[in-house]
This record gives sequence, C-alpha cells and structure tokens, in this order.
Amino acid sequence: MSYFCYVLNNNSTVSNMIFKNFNINLRKKNNIELVQIFYDNIVNLARNPDLYKNGGIPDTIDGRYELIVLHIHFFIKKLLKGDQKEKIFAQNLIDFMIKDFDLSLREIGVGDLSVGKKVKHMVSSYYGRVKVYDESISDFNGKFIIALKNNLYGTTDPNDSNLNFILKYIESLLKLLNKIDDLNFIDCFDNLNFFKELNNYE
Repeated sequence: MSYFCYVLNNNSTVSNMIFKNFNINLRKKNNIELVQIFYDNIVNLARNPDLYKNGGIPDTIDGRYELIVLHIHFFIKKLLKGDQKEKIFAQNLIDFMIKDFDLSLREIGVGDLSVGKKVKHMVSSYYGRVKVYDESISDFNGKFIIALKNNLYGTTDPNDSNLNFILKYIESLLKLLNKIDDLNFIDCFDNLNFFKELNNYE
C-alpha cells in the first residue's frame, strides 16, 4: 500500500516552471532546511492517527491531502501576520508544498506527462479550500461544518462524533497558534511540542 505522505527525496526533476521562484527565494534566503523541517512538522501533525480514527477522515490519498492542506492553511495565515521575514517564509513554505506535490506524485508512480496537470489541479484545489475556509470559519458551527463536509471529508459521511472531534481539534489548534508571538512563529516547532499541547489543551 502506497502512502501519500509527501515523501521528500533527492529527485531534482521538476516539470513545472512554477518552482522557479521557489528555487531563487531559497537560495537568496538560504533557509531551505528550515522550510523543510517546518513543512515536515506540519505533515506529522496532519498524520496524527486520531484525526483518522476519531475524526473520521478517510485514510486515503485524498484524505491525507485534505488534512495537510487544512493544516498548512492555518500555519500560513499565522505566518502572514508577522513581519517581512515571516511573509517570505510563508511563500517559501507554499512553494515547497507545491514542489512536494510533484515529487510525491512521482513517488507513487504517476507518469511524467500527467504530473504537471495533477499538480496544477492540487494547487488550484488548495487555494479553493483556503477561500472557502476563510469565508466560512466565522460561522464555526454552521457554514464551516458544511465546508469541512464538502472538502475535508469529501464523499465520506461523518457522524456527529467525528465532526465534534474535528471541530474541537481545529479550535484547539487555532487557540494554540494564536498564543504564539507572530514575530517568532518560524521557531514555533522548536519551542512547542504541538502533539502534547493539543492533547492537553483545555
């Protein structure tokens, strides 16, 4: 069974010119390792087994993609509240995610001719999710639930227990992110054990 966990490898073949600015920015800022570590930590959060077991998210390629998109979005929004350094880091993080879409598709055997089209679809879907989550999250127990059902769950029909778990998890994650100083957010994974904090958040 192949797991779409955004495998990072040394494959330098990238089919889409969308990565041009990514490579320039990272060379200029010399922070590719920091971006990778930050991204890997977000992916680890999104692979929390409780989200699939108790939250009812399907443990499929689509389900894993949706959870990573959801987490990335919240971290990007927090980074964009910081100064120019955080904003540049946010753009590099998005570009790194896009590059990893490409590499991961190749990892699971998608052919070269199809990768570019699939990556574009994934990127478009990401920004679509961002828009709908931002527009609905103020109605946390109403429109936001509908947005989660349509995107995070896809064709799966979550029960009330699943939805309550996911809503509580997201609420806890957002509260935790809001506690962190905007100007020091890049170091958040060095200063916090997110798994522990989320498990114990009241």
